[in-house]
Amino acid sequence: MALVDEADELGSAGRRLFDSLHDDLDPYSLTVMVVEACRIKDRLDKLDRLLSGDEDAWLRLVPSRGDVEVLEIRADSALQESRQLATVQRQLLAEIRRLKDDTSGPEPDDGLADL
Repeated sequence: MALVDEADELGSAGRRLFDSLHDDLDPYSLTVMVVEACRIKDRLDKLDRLLSGDEDAWLRLVPSRGDVEVLEIRADSALQESRQLATVQRQLLAEIRRLKDDTSGPEPDDGLADL
């Protein structure tokens, strides 16, 4: 499956981010970063819903060590994951912006540009 086709499987926010960042002329390596940033955006949105009170999404009962008679309560560390993903997304978006700026050509007032 082509990477751009994978963008069709993104959530609505991830898709909007993809549409704003992706350019058909981007190199494959940049497109990979764009798609991953969009996936992270969708994950962050889900984590936000979890942290906003959807306890069914972050709290569950599971059999204890395979014993169906004893249940454990498992709570995901959604807040920690959200912070980590936000940091990764910030870094990815900064790198995408840097790479896009690098490929846009020299600065128009660069006196050495035509050497």
